[in-house]
Amino acid sequence: MNDAANTTGYDLAATRSALPILDDWTYLNTGTVGIMAEPVLARHLAYIVDHERGGHATQARAVEGYERARRTLASFLSVEPSDVALNRNATDGINWIAARFPLVAGDEVITSTEEHPAMIYPWLAACERAEARLRFTQLSSDPDALLANIHAVLSNRTRVVAISHVSCETGTRVPVERIRDLVGPDVVILIDASQSVGQFPIDIPALHADFVIGNGHKWLAGPKGSGFAWFDPEKIDLVPPAYFGDGAVEPQWTRSYYQTDPPPTLRFAGDASRFEYGTRAWHTYEALADAIEYQATLGWDAIFSHVNTMSSRMKEALNETPGIDVITPVEWHDSSGIVTFTIAGMSGIDISQELWDRDRIAQRRVEEPSAVRVSCTYFTDDSDITRLVEAVGRIARGR
Repeated sequence: MNDAANTTGYDLAATRSALPILDDWTYLNTGTVGIMAEPVLARHLAYIVDHERGGHATQARAVEGYERARRTLASFLSVEPSDVALNRNATDGINWIAARFPLVAGDEVITSTEEHPAMIYPWLAACERAEARLRFTQLSSDPDALLANIHAVLSNRTRVVAISHVSCETGTRVPVERIRDLVGPDVVILIDASQSVGQFPIDIPALHADFVIGNGHKWLAGPKGSGFAWFDPEKIDLVPPAYFGDGAVEPQWTRSYYQTDPPPTLRFAGDASRFEYGTRAWHTYEALADAIEYQATLGWDAIFSHVNTMSSRMKEALNETPGIDVITPVEWHDSSGIVTFTIAGMSGIDISQELWDRDRIAQRRVEEPSAVRVSCTYFTDDSDITRLVEAVGRIARGR
């Protein structure tokens, strides 16, 4: 652990002390749900208490906190706040886009074989409505291989390429910034950054995408029920909102304007706020800003370096364990903090369940290949790696 602490540039032991669950669990499941540090949680609870007790009297504070979250997140992603819509999770963002994307019969949407159901279901539904076709490609960390895979299913009817920046199954880092050169300016690119934001530097403009969605509750360790969608301002009109309420349209509501005969034509708000409307849990979101700022005090470069170090040590230790096969690419620039592995002759379901029940190691199973996925993050230390490797080794010996 001392070597890791020296590598981080921040006090790893003190950082872990702000996460009390680590006293009882080996927490290697940030890729599913992050855990909130105690200083962030204290402020989060204070925001909830303030607004739930104060109601309308405290709404101005809650709304300002909501907008602070938008500004903080936008700065972190190198984009304008006006192009970011806050939502509950990445699933919201994908649905916003897929539900109203102007597909017609015969159009095609390309996605990958390693996507979360939250990517597949909305596009299946969109294609079903429009009599369009959903096509699948293989992900790769190799740019030439990725482009060759996409090219194999690309056609003159392709309207959308919707894939992940980091595979939620294998942790493979995908060179999504190269896709634009292949598909040209007229094919829309949607990137799911749920497993990349907070793991390594993300500059959204450099991805050359039209839409980017993500979560606040994973690697950013923000509130559950917080997420975002970024819209290229030149492409936002492709996907009008599917739902409407106060705040989604302009001008603001007056009876004299909207209760007329004939009625006015609805005009959406000019920026990404068109997807946000009505009363919502404003007080939930300010803690997302706090979560980002909390990790910033540790140093984002130090965090990214630590994730690299821990995931590399994890892969090395697992690879040295008899019967274990690591699926995640070895090199950091091809991978992420996610490490996926198999045990010969065992299902991922069985391995995962034993790690949960016997060893209190939080992780999750992967369906194909049948494997287990762990997440190395800013608080992971060598003792976590040791506990996992010892448990997996025991399971492998007893299979």
